[in-house]
Amino acid sequence: MKKFKAPLMLILFLILTLTGATYLLFLQVIYPKLVPSYGAGEPFTLTNANNYTYQLPWQAYTRLHLAFETDNTVELFSNGEYLCNCTSYNFIIEPENTLLIMLKSNSPVIGRFKAWQEIPPERQTLGITILLVGLIGSGLLAYLMKKN
Repeated sequence: MKKFKAPLMLILFLILTLTGATYLLFLQVIYPKLVPSYGAGEPFTLTNANNYTYQLPWQAYTRLHLAFETDNTVELFSNGEYLCNCTSYNFIIEPENTLLIMLKSNSPVIGRFKAWQEIPPERQTLGITILLVGLIGSGLLAYLMKKN
């Protein structure tokens, strides 16, 4: 029975290692793009049909980075306050805040908002902990199995 437990525990630790590594990869590659309600971005156009105006509220559940780029200069307003005439701009929206962005122009404009959220430290800590427990456990168990 003892010979059966060690390989099974080694497999469990290796699965734990793989789970931790997969979770960390998910956090680095996919999680930042999972912006609730928007996805990773939002295209927009300013045309005669919308009176060359575009307005969009952004709700942040975690710290949210937001940037936009346009092919022509627009007037940028944030929560009703004029910011600048520009073709690009970057925002940081703190958790649980909403930002109403309005763009105005006198001519047609095509653009896109890009958004990405920061990875909460407790999620990174969880992933690293799972990975380390798996690595240490499998390394120690493999050493003990080799020694016997």
